[in-house]
Amino acid sequence: MRKFIFGLILLIGASVIAQDSVRVLSLEECLDMALSRNLAIKRSQNNLIAAQSNRKQAYFNYLPSIGASVDYNLIDGTFFDNNSGQIISQARTSSPSISSNVLLFNAFSNHHLLNQRKRESDAALYALDDTKLSIRATVIRNYLTVLLDQENLKISNQRLSLLEQQLNREKKRVSVGVGSPETVYNFQSQASTERLNNVNLTNAYRRDMLVLLQSVQFSDPIASQVQIQDLDMVELEDLLEVDEFSVVVDEILAFSYGLKSADASKNATNSSLKGAKSARYPSITAGAGIGSQFSSVNEGDYVSQIEDRKRSFIGATLSIPIFNRYRTQNQIDQAKVSLLNAEIDYSQALLNVTNSAQSDYLDLVAAQTQYVSALENYEAQNSTFEFIKKRFETGNTDFYTYQESLNNKNAAEAQLANAKYTIVFRKRILDMYRGK
Repeated sequence: MRKFIFGLILLIGASVIAQDSVRVLSLEECLDMALSRNLAIKRSQNNLIAAQSNRKQAYFNYLPSIGASVDYNLIDGTFFDNNSGQIISQARTSSPSISSNVLLFNAFSNHHLLNQRKRESDAALYALDDTKLSIRATVIRNYLTVLLDQENLKISNQRLSLLEQQLNREKKRVSVGVGSPETVYNFQSQASTERLNNVNLTNAYRRDMLVLLQSVQFSDPIASQVQIQDLDMVELEDLLEVDEFSVVVDEILAFSYGLKSADASKNATNSSLKGAKSARYPSITAGAGIGSQFSSVNEGDYVSQIEDRKRSFIGATLSIPIFNRYRTQNQIDQAKVSLLNAEIDYSQALLNVTNSAQSDYLDLVAAQTQYVSALENYEAQNSTFEFIKKRFETGNTDFYTYQESLNNKNAAEAQLANAKYTIVFRKRILDMYRGK
C-alpha cells in the first residue's frame, strides 16, 4: 500500500513537471520559426544570391580585360635567337608583357545578357517572396486545424463531464429508490461512447499537431500545444464584411509574387533569345599592350635589356562569323523553345493564382454564411438544451429526448467554433495574398 501511494505521488509529480515544461506556441511564433528554418526558403535565398552574382557579372562584362605575363626560359640546343639575331646553342630568355582588350561592338549581346540577368534576379527575388508566402499560408492552415481539434476536444471534455455528472446523479437516485436503473445504464453507455470519441479526438489533435510542428521544424514536437486565442466578437462581426469578388481577384493578381516571378522569367528568356541572335553578327574588339624581351646572348643585364627593348601596340579586331556548324542556329532554336515554355509557365501561374483566389474567396464567403447560421443555430439549441435539461432533472422528460438535445447542442457548438475560427484565418490568408 505504501509503495502504491509513493508511486502515485511520483506519477502526479511527473505529470505536474511535464505540464510546466509544455511550451505554448502562438501563431506568430509558428510563423517566425517556419520562415527562419524552412529549407525551401533557404534554397530560394541561395538561388537569389546566385542570380544577383550573375547580374553583377553582366555589368562587369562592359569593362575591359587586363592581363600580364612573364616567362623565363633556360634553352639548351641549337636554335635561332630572335633577340640577338644569331644561331646559338644555349641561352636564357624572357618576354614580359601586359595587355588589355575591350569589346566595342557585339550586336548588343552584352545588353541583352544584362537584361536577362536583371530579369532572372527579379524572378529569384519574387520566387523567394512567393515561397515565404506559401509557407505562411501552410502554417496558418495547419494552425487552424489544430485550433479546431482543440475546440472539438474541449467540447468533448465538457460533454463527458456533463454525462458523468448526470450518471452520478442517477446512481444516487437509484440508491434511494427513486431512480431508474435503465437511465443509469443509458448514461453509462453514453459516457463510454464519449470516452472513445474523446480518445479519437485526442489522437487527431496529436496527429495534426505533429503536422503543424513539422511544418515549422520545431525541435520538440511531442511536449507542445498551440495557444488558443479568444476572438473578440465585435471584431469578428467586422470580418463579416468582404469586398466584391472582382476587386479581391484583381488585387491578388496584381500582388502575386508567383505571377511576377513567372513574368520576370519570361522576359529573361526573351532577352536570352535576342542574345542568341546577336551571335550571327560581327563583333569588334580593340586591344593595346606593352612588352619587352631579354636574352643572355645580348649585352646588358635583365633590367637594362627590358628597358631598351620595350615595344607597345594598339589595334582592333573584326570577327565575322561565317560557319560554326550551325551552333548559333541551334542556340537560337533552344532559346525559342525556352521562351515558349516560359510563356506556358506564365499562363499556368496565372491560372493557378486565379483559381486559388477564387477558392479562397468562396471559402471566406462560405465561412461567413456558415457563421451567421451557426450562431443562430447554437443559440437556439443551447436554449432548448437548458430547458430540456431542467425538465429531465425534474423527471418531466425521458432520457432519449435529453440525449438528442445534448447531441444537437454539441454539434451546434462545434459548428460555431469551426465557422468562427475559419472566418478569422481565411480572412488573414486572403488579405495576405492581397498584400495587406
